[in-house]
Amino acid sequence: MSTFPRRPDELYVEVADHLGPEFGETRQACHDAMAKSTALRYLAHYSSAVFDFGMDALGDPPPAPDALPGTTRRDELKRLGRQLGFTVANLDRSLQEARTGRLIRTVVQTEDGAVFCDTVVPSENVVGLVVDRSATEHPEVPLASAPDVRAADRAVAELASTLRAQVRLPSLNPGGWEAADLVEPIRSIGSAPEPVTTVLAGPGEDTDRLVSACTRAARPEDLHLVAYCSQGELPVMVDHLDHPSLSPFFTQIAVETRRRFYQGFSRELGALAHRLNRTTSTALGGVLVRLVLDVEMGAIYFYRLGPGDYLVGVTIDQNRVSAADDRMAALALELR
Repeated sequence: MSTFPRRPDELYVEVADHLGPEFGETRQACHDAMAKSTALRYLAHYSSAVFDFGMDALGDPPPAPDALPGTTRRDELKRLGRQLGFTVANLDRSLQEARTGRLIRTVVQTEDGAVFCDTVVPSENVVGLVVDRSATEHPEVPLASAPDVRAADRAVAELASTLRAQVRLPSLNPGGWEAADLVEPIRSIGSAPEPVTTVLAGPGEDTDRLVSACTRAARPEDLHLVAYCSQGELPVMVDHLDHPSLSPFFTQIAVETRRRFYQGFSRELGALAHRLNRTTSTALGGVLVRLVLDVEMGAIYFYRLGPGDYLVGVTIDQNRVSAADDRMAALALELR
């Protein structure tokens, strides 16, 4: 590896030995993203989970000439990026069953910060990191609205779109922000059906509260499915997948087939979140509290409520990914 230390008030840049001049525009775009977003502390580019280059504003000194490889914080962040690359590739294959397109953006947020892995084209990822302790210092702030997390998330998403534009590809609108203000009201086709509610929990005040909260949060405009999971089980799920306005989203898969996929995947999300927490623990720290799996057609959300208890949300409309995330954050805040 070759390193290029800058002045303390500038970015520290590390470049892999295999990098050639063909990465010039890519490196410049990443540098511009870091310069634009003060929330981003670290940004790196990977090809097939191999580190190409990275830049950071961590303030750490360059490694000593006799430093052992793999022992610095930057080395830990490079390993995190590689591990996320492998995880994203495996998740992408699993999510194909839902027929909602490729996994294009992954957000792992803990109590101490967040890491973002956005796909430019298959096997090419950009990974960004932010430190924001709003989840613990300001528990009244919905997680998705934490200022630095949101700013850094958008910066990485915009960077992925910029890099796609360099190879003449359209944006995949990661995060849904590019079209969030252009969404039209849902079409009214006859009388709207009631949401499909699945309740496997026993009757009681807690069950009634959960069903009521999930029913209020889910709606055909954006947040199409909400589920409460506990200890690997799925006691409550509410969805609007049968709504007539969503029929164009089901030309390749039946509603019931996709519903069954989300039921099964929701049960598995707790174990996935636990594995990702172990992956990020050294570099990021804190307990994983939010996970976003943003695909070409919508997103799946995980929000931790407590040990073994969490919420799952789904939107299948890419233009509503941000709005659905905000609704999930508000619901998690209500049920904490």
